[in-house]
Amino acid sequence: MERITLSVHPKDAAAKILKAVSHKRTEDILARRFGLKGGRRHTLESIGKSYDITRERVRQIEEAALKTLSENPAAQVELASLAPILKNHLMNHGGVSEERRFFESIADSKYHPHVHFLLALGKPVLRTEEDGEHHNRWHVNEEVLKKAETAIRSAMDELDKKKTVVSENELLDTINRHAKEVFGETKDHKSLRSYMGITKLIGKNPYGEYGLVTWPEINPRGVKDKAYAVLAKAGKPLHFVDIAKLINKTGWSKKSAHPQTVHNELIKDNRFVLVGRGLYALATWGYEPGTVSDVLVSILQKTGQPLSKEEIARRVLEKRLVKENTVFLNLQDKKRFKKVEGGYTLV
Repeated sequence: MERITLSVHPKDAAAKILKAVSHKRTEDILARRFGLKGGRRHTLESIGKSYDITRERVRQIEEAALKTLSENPAAQVELASLAPILKNHLMNHGGVSEERRFFESIADSKYHPHVHFLLALGKPVLRTEEDGEHHNRWHVNEEVLKKAETAIRSAMDELDKKKTVVSENELLDTINRHAKEVFGETKDHKSLRSYMGITKLIGKNPYGEYGLVTWPEINPRGVKDKAYAVLAKAGKPLHFVDIAKLINKTGWSKKSAHPQTVHNELIKDNRFVLVGRGLYALATWGYEPGTVSDVLVSILQKTGQPLSKEEIARRVLEKRLVKENTVFLNLQDKKRFKKVEGGYTLV
């Protein structure tokens, strides 16, 4: 979201409003609950202990103070100049935004507590707490929030079926199709990005690709997943030393990946196939595990008839990165293969 310019800085507006609180304890409770002094929000329990009152009593004081302030003439003057601007700003971004993104478009991070305080007081827009799928989010009304969440959920279901990473534009197009279904109209990119930002379940990798956070290409766990992401991006077999270099270059984590560690992990994972000396490919690419001799046996078993050595070599090279001579040498194993009219077959 682009940064907006307010006529009054959130910190100054919050300070003026707090002056309208006559009781020092109440002022302190509000300041600590919203983190207006120092930036750290205090819990009901910690505030209660400092005043020797219950958590519930702190909550009651906070609630009553906000209600009183919202009706205070001086506070209303401050809020009147800010509330419409903040609401219109959110409306211009689809009516929904993840909290941090919304606040960053209003003020620097150290003033986010003041923004939160003003929004909680004036209530020009509504706040919904985070849950398992969503971040804290602000919205102009409940209806637009539900529609945005529905569009995002449908887009994620579509991603889950495809099971492949997409570019930002591809993801925005997907969300837009589903947004049109629920809103009855398409949305601009800034609105779609706002909708996308509310979910915890879509992520972006260092390559700028998007997908579900459970995918190894997006949120790799350990060396094996990072190697999978690197190979998937490369689209071709790579030596384990090169895989380690790419893991480190991409910056998946601060901890460096050592080539031998990568090699050891790939050997144990059936998602990877050793297709040459130190060369690994993804099993989903059609490469077969095992030695060259094992691949020869598999090809001849599936064919059920003799094949020329040239045809055998062609088929092996589709599955393994070896030289033709290596294939021909393996065909000399008389315990497994024999030469007959028309080529080679199994013993």
